Amino acid sequence: MWRRRRRALRGAPDVPTLAAEHLEAGDPTGWFEPLYASARRDLDAVPWAEGAAHPYVTDWLDDPVSTPPGRRAAVVGCGLGDDAAELARRGYDVVAFDVAPSAVAWARERHRGIDVDWRVVDALEPPDELIGAFDLVLEVRTVPSLPGVVREAAMDAIGRLVAERGVLVVVTLVATSTEAADAWSGPPWVQAPSELATYRSSGLVRLAMEHPPSDPSGVLEARVTWQRPAGADPRGGPRPGGTLPLA
Repeated sequence: MWRRRRRALRGAPDVPTLAAEHLEAGDPTGWFEPLYASARRDLDAVPWAEGAAHPYVTDWLDDPVSTPPGRRAAVVGCGLGDDAAELARRGYDVVAFDVAPSAVAWARERHRGIDVDWRVVDALEPPDELIGAFDLVLEVRTVPSLPGVVREAAMDAIGRLVAERGVLVVVTLVATSTEAADAWSGPPWVQAPSELATYRSSGLVRLAMEHPPSDPSGVLEARVTWQRPAGADPRGGPRPGGTLPLA
């Protein structure tokens, strides 16, 4: 699916250069705001904008790997808000956040009338009130859009948003070989399957990893479902003896 999005973008800035400049300045998430601001409400200027919820999200909601224990949901790096709006339409109480104020304002405008709590939040530093607060957390391609030096911190922080027995759904890009990873230019950057294990640092257990059987590029778009076991503390990792809830 991602390869369909790597198209010529009208009015788009030089994203790799923009990301590199902010990384060198010690602000690895700072490049999102100038990208959204420069787009001037033009979807074609945002590399990942499709104007609809991601198919991996709608498919999962139609047939969840594990049913969330409640209706509190968070969308991390919500961008233009299509995934958040889909969750709200399906009855979830949604908090959707992005580090870019322009993205949040644009999302709020695009989905006027849909009940979503839109916020400006850096995924690397979520406020304490969000830790362990959500039955379902959705992260679609936010982590692979971050440089490697901060990805582990981001995955750990995102995982800690999940409540006890709650579920995290991740959509990311996975390289099937070192050669495929080296040949891929980002952002977004691809992840190695082993890198995804970082979500375990926040006390999560992987339930499923789903992706197409192959791709000529050696890069696959994968959907990974995680769950916090009963007894696992989002602030301190898993407690001894934690168990997954029965299906």
